[in-house]
Amino acid sequence: MKLKIKMKKTIILFFFSCQFVFTQEIRSIASLPNSMEESSGLTFYNDSIFITHNDSGDKPMLYFINVKGKLIHQVLIENAHNVDWEDICSDGKGHLYIGDIGNNKNDRRDLKIYKVASANLLTKQKVMAEVISLSYFDQQAFPPADSLLNYDAEGLAFHQDSLLIFTKCRANPFNGYSYCYKIPSKPGTYKAHRSFQLYIGNKGFTKDAVTSASICKNSLYLLTYNRFLIYQLVQGKWTYKEQHYTKPYTQKEAITTKDNRTIFLTDEVQKIVGGGKLYKMEIK
Repeated sequence: MKLKIKMKKTIILFFFSCQFVFTQEIRSIASLPNSMEESSGLTFYNDSIFITHNDSGDKPMLYFINVKGKLIHQVLIENAHNVDWEDICSDGKGHLYIGDIGNNKNDRRDLKIYKVASANLLTKQKVMAEVISLSYFDQQAFPPADSLLNYDAEGLAFHQDSLLIFTKCRANPFNGYSYCYKIPSKPGTYKAHRSFQLYIGNKGFTKDAVTSASICKNSLYLLTYNRFLIYQLVQGKWTYKEQHYTKPYTQKEAITTKDNRTIFLTDEVQKIVGGGKLYKMEIK
């Protein structure tokens, strides 16, 4: 009897210690217009329309596309600059947030998040944004030492009236962590403090560096070039749940969901691996 109880406990412990990994084909549902070759952020505007934007070098423009990838509208943010836009999110309360937080060399001192009222954007050509300026509380040098290159960020999500910024590891040696920094969602100038850290993996920059983030209800999605990881909020802590590999391998840069079951991704165009697509995956 004691042996059976011990075995049962062992099985339960093994079950909860497992990392659930799924590999499945994601379905390409549309090609993005040529004007969006570097789609780097993705969020829903309504049930049938997405908003995306390009990476660095483009105008400060928001692009509205339908599920067939057709460009149906675009809006210029007049008082913004696209230095290195990396992600976009919505608070569900009438505002969008565009993260100019890309920082490849870890030497930027002008990081910003643009807050835009989302009402009636389909009827407007130009808008003004409120500005959230930020720096990292624990960054002492610009750039820091190679082992501390943790201040490039490509993930932005809204949660409980705050903005969460997820870093993309460029440390050498690669440490496999994404650090989450938290700031208010109100306009102002802030020192972002590290809130928590998540270990993504030890297989290097091309597999384990975070490229986008999304939060839906109490689930957090972190995207890398080859998969996305799902975490659930349990007793105030983001706890690993599962991960899904996203074949084919491309430079995937944006993720979003509205129901925690249907996931949408976009990737950037690369000559070798292709890209420039809108993808859909159903989680079973």
